[in-house]
Amino acid sequence: MDGEYANPVIVVDEIDKASGDAQYDPLGALYSLLEHDTAQSFTDEFAEVAIDASQVIWITTANDERAIPEPILNRMNVFTVEAPSLEAARQIARNLYQTIRSEHGWGEHFAPEPQDDVLDQLCELAPREMRRALMTGFGNAKLDKREEISAADLPKAGLKKGQIGFLQ
Repeated sequence: MDGEYANPVIVVDEIDKASGDAQYDPLGALYSLLEHDTAQSFTDEFAEVAIDASQVIWITTANDERAIPEPILNRMNVFTVEAPSLEAARQIARNLYQTIRSEHGWGEHFAPEPQDDVLDQLCELAPREMRRALMTGFGNAKLDKREEISAADLPKAGLKKGQIGFLQ
């Protein structure tokens, strides 16, 4: 606050999921913070402190740039990160399998490497879903008293969680 300017790196993860309504736009402050000239004399409304935020480095992540308001997107340099190749996805799944196996005492009862058909099924998923599918697979194999996960132990691709609701 007492320095000449602020130059931190600020990361906003999954900015595309920030949604506002008619009364409040959570991205509202970014309109002036991402513009060099207006960021030089930015006043935080909560703290009522004026700062020079023109040297802040902003990094944002998003899964879908179409969900980011155009005025925000226009103030950014967009870099697209391609999905991993099939072999890279298989390696991610293999690493997740080995990590989960090593992090739990029960993991020592399972094969050190997953089967190829398990990797084939997992490589179609994003890493977060791979982890969930593997945990389900380990559980199903354990319940069946087996030391290897089979593709049948994994959740079926494309199935969503059951919905909760009321029937009349």
